[in-house]
Amino acid sequence: MPRHSPDLRLPDDRSATVVGEHTWFWTDPADWRPQRERVQAGAVWAEATAVPVRLSMVPGMGQPTEFCAGPGTPYDRSFGLHAASPDCDVVYERSSMDQPGEQVTAQWSITWRVVWRGWDGSAPVGGELAPMTSRAPARFAVAEAQALRTR
Repeated sequence: MPRHSPDLRLPDDRSATVVGEHTWFWTDPADWRPQRERVQAGAVWAEATAVPVRLSMVPGMGQPTEFCAGPGTPYDRSFGLHAASPDCDVVYERSSMDQPGEQVTAQWSITWRVVWRGWDGSAPVGGELAPMTSRAPARFAVAEAQALRTR
C-alpha cells in the first residue's frame, strides 16, 4: 500500500499534501522483499522469484516521475517538519484546484527483477524474464497553506 506524508485531512475528509513541502512517499518496508511462487505437476516444476529493485512515483499534474532505489523511508517527526526525505520525495509546485475533483492522481510503481528455475522432467531449466511492474494509484488534494515565519 503506498503512503505519503504530509497526509493531512481536509474538512471534507479528503487526504491532502501541501504545495511547496517535501511530500515523502514510500511503500511498506515489510513488503519490500523477494516474492516466490512454485508450481508442480508430477516431476515437472517451476519456481519464479521476483525481487523488488525500484520504487517510482508519477506525481501527476505534469510533474516528472521520481525514482528511488528502495522502498522509501516512512516519515517520522524526528526528521523535522519541513525536511526532505533521504530517498523518496516530490515537491508539488501548485495546488490541485484545477484537477478533476480538485485532486491529483499519483501512481506508485514497484519494478521487479524476475528469475525462474525448474525441472522439465529430464533436465534443469530457468532464466530471467523481462522486468515486471506492479502499480497502485492514490488520489489526494494538493492544498495551499499560508504561514508566517518569524526569525
